[in-house]
Amino acid sequence: MSVDSFSVQEMTKMTVVAWVYLDSAPNTRRAIIQHGANIWAVYAYSNGWGLVYKNDTAGLEKKYSVSVTWQVGRWYMLGMVFDSGTIEFYMDGELVSTQTAEDTHIPAYAGQLSIGSYWKGLEASLPGKIDEVRFYENVALSPDEIKLLYLAGRKKLSEPANFRQIFSPLMDLTRDRATFYAGLEVSTSDPSGYVPVPESAVNMSITSAEKLQSDYTNAPFYYQGHYWYRADKIQFNLPIQFETVRTNGDFDDVIILDEDQKTYVYEREFKVTNPTAAKLNIVYSLDPTELGFSVLQYPEFELDGVRMVSWRPDENSSELYLIRTDTLDPGEISTHWIKSIWTLGKEELNFPAKLEDFRNILDWQTAQKMAENAVKGKADTWVRVIKISSNADVSNVTIYVPLKDVEDVDDVVEAVALTGSRATLQVEELDDGTIAVKVPADAFVSGEAEIKVFYNKETSWWKSILDRIMGMVKMIKSFFGFGGG
Repeated sequence: MSVDSFSVQEMTKMTVVAWVYLDSAPNTRRAIIQHGANIWAVYAYSNGWGLVYKNDTAGLEKKYSVSVTWQVGRWYMLGMVFDSGTIEFYMDGELVSTQTAEDTHIPAYAGQLSIGSYWKGLEASLPGKIDEVRFYENVALSPDEIKLLYLAGRKKLSEPANFRQIFSPLMDLTRDRATFYAGLEVSTSDPSGYVPVPESAVNMSITSAEKLQSDYTNAPFYYQGHYWYRADKIQFNLPIQFETVRTNGDFDDVIILDEDQKTYVYEREFKVTNPTAAKLNIVYSLDPTELGFSVLQYPEFELDGVRMVSWRPDENSSELYLIRTDTLDPGEISTHWIKSIWTLGKEELNFPAKLEDFRNILDWQTAQKMAENAVKGKADTWVRVIKISSNADVSNVTIYVPLKDVEDVDDVVEAVALTGSRATLQVEELDDGTIAVKVPADAFVSGEAEIKVFYNKETSWWKSILDRIMGMVKMIKSFFGFGGG
């Protein structure tokens, strides 16, 4: 890699730091970083590495080096500091050689700044990899600063550390606002190494581990959102923020089914925030029973337009969750939509019948046949059979079916469920005076419930008798001259 037209002034100070990985020992001088045709270069060779600077016009060429027995297949951090004629060579953060140069400055050059090229330009590259190259013009880093760069670099802290997420949180989408926690583990195979732990970590498995101190500031070493602890393995939790932005529609817990069909659309927009410097796997979850449905049947739920799938913690568990997995990048803030549609419909049969006819009705089909055969005006008593269909079983929802031609609770002789529990049903007067049958959740089987109602149409037996008596009283009064009023 090279940068064209890079101009460097005459320097009395200079620092070069780079991470070098050798696939094989260089058989001749290979530049790690160099500048210009009349060059200065930090280079590696078969038995070490060093600094060379030259000026062909002036006939100047100076070389300073330190011996190294290279171990191929590993990373080294090399650091060279030139300061007014004193040259310091560092390896892996430690000073390994101090030398005195004949010159107190490095000449000014213009030209390309190259990384990895052979210092005379005859070969392409160093036999390996170069990373995190730093060049400081007219700056001489201190030993502590070189050590900090080493501690912050790939060899000491980053490369040996292995992150593993050990559990993903179930994020309850019905919450308004909550903090959920992902579980992580970080480990290293280096017995004398340190492991990075995010600043936002809580519930650490080891709180007594030695914290890495900065040689430069004597404070806990902090880099890219992490502190470092001396330990083979540490487990901890990282927070994820959840917030409902807005909701549109809802599932009522009391339904008055006064229409042939009712549709409820439930929408919720929510935001998740990963405030950490780690990539986290999460699971969005929703318990349909929290919204009034049973685990047997519930409306379909979509997250960002994709259907959520069902999951049970184990085969025998009575718990059920609708889930979707997701991955949050470090610092990610994302917004999502969840949507579901619940539909309720009803069919009614209404015909005159006697009590014995009512007793013989055991299901919807029987009621249909009786309705076809009924003759209007056959009796003062009527039967109503109602079938309710839902795309979900309800468990925490109360459903009322109004009886439009019934004026009083006492007009209903009996109401019974034909499905599920087959229990006797309650008849209640609603706030607006409507008489309605209360259909419990246990009357539903696979999203359907059937009920029958035996009732007196318009007036009760007692009211009918009272009307006849009052009519007779009026007639008698008129015979004796008391008037009919």
